[in-house]
Amino acid sequence: MRKLKILVIVLLMAGTANNVCAIDLTQWKYRAAVTFEGNVNEYCKLKLTPEIYDAASTTLDDIRLVDEDGEQIPYVLIKNEDSTNEYECRPRIINRATNDAKMSFVTLDFAKKTVKNSLEVVTAGSNFRRAVKVEGSNDNVEFFTLAEGAFIFAVGDEEDSRFSKVDLPMNDYRYLRITVEPMTTEDESPVIKEVKAFKIKKKVGRRELVEMPVVEQTEDAESNSSIYVYDLANKHLPISEIELDIVDESFYRYVTLYGRDSATRKVKLDSEDNRARFREVEVRWQRIMSGTIYRFTNADGEKCEKLVLRIRPGGRVYRYLKLAIKNYDDRPVVIKSVWAKMITHELVFAAKETGAVLYAGSELAKKPLYDLRHRLREPEQVKATVATLGPIMDNPLFGQTEDKDIPWTERHKGLLAIIMAAIVLGVGGFILKSLKSTQSEQE
Repeated sequence: MRKLKILVIVLLMAGTANNVCAIDLTQWKYRAAVTFEGNVNEYCKLKLTPEIYDAASTTLDDIRLVDEDGEQIPYVLIKNEDSTNEYECRPRIINRATNDAKMSFVTLDFAKKTVKNSLEVVTAGSNFRRAVKVEGSNDNVEFFTLAEGAFIFAVGDEEDSRFSKVDLPMNDYRYLRITVEPMTTEDESPVIKEVKAFKIKKKVGRRELVEMPVVEQTEDAESNSSIYVYDLANKHLPISEIELDIVDESFYRYVTLYGRDSATRKVKLDSEDNRARFREVEVRWQRIMSGTIYRFTNADGEKCEKLVLRIRPGGRVYRYLKLAIKNYDDRPVVIKSVWAKMITHELVFAAKETGAVLYAGSELAKKPLYDLRHRLREPEQVKATVATLGPIMDNPLFGQTEDKDIPWTERHKGLLAIIMAAIVLGVGGFILKSLKSTQSEQE
């Protein structure tokens, strides 16, 4: 019992030392007022604005909420991201065949009724566009159409230039029959190397539109490509996809997306004197992703299209984006508009009726660790008051030096923390030594 009391005392003193290390607002470049709407609940939820992504670090670790007394307000950072749970099924391939039209067939046997909604049809070759048909059956005699007019593509040998997935309606057929049609230029039947089946469950996060005004458009005759450059106005936005609005009714194009945060950067030059000299050099475009866009009408009159470029989750997105559309020998497509979609982060925090201030833009700040993340197991589901973020402004305290009017304890927080920690260790050691001495006397 006595040991427990000693432990409580030491922990309380350690907590006091930790609280002394309050936030030093002179290290943050930007600030924005946080206000609330309506009656305030126990918690508030604040959606980050595009300007915050530009002002904060790429990891958002330097974001801080501060109340009117200058104390930090603990928060949990959440993002309602897309989620995909994928379960692979391993069927047995039976009944390989071809016909006079050079079509290739395989039948998949799952051994029993198995729920699935996606296939990956891997065929030989490095540059093709082949139609795929999928049919389902429970007796391997009578088949029903699940997908028709789907296509698989390849535009190179690289893994990310092959597109072999075929979406299906959710089904539990024991047998699936896959038909792959050759291109008109192919002399042989396509070789179906492998077929994988999946059950995929997807949860789609809420998206917000981001305007992408075009700042430059050119035609590259050497590569037969249309080049578009866009300005998102802010850096580090959590863009999940780019959607194109194209006028043409029938097309197929391979596109590559690049990014950079500025057109040029300064490079310091060596000089004989002490004067600083610089020259401007162009910043190279960084490849973000590649993919295909298309629109066509199949034999049944059904319109098929793909006009969305999906960006890998967690992938970096720059302020300036360049879209290179490979036209091959076709004329350029006409792009009406382009929009980006982002999944915005939110802060969930304990409500303060007097409001709060959000700070961002510190190069020294590390990720904060609050116990709120342990107490709120499902912060996305918590009932919270909507908080609104005001415009981003310069922090007037940023970079300020010591002020004589500031108390010594505020001007020397680091030193005071060390002193308090030393006191805690000293007092704790003294108490433990006394305890051992008392126990020795009692024995």
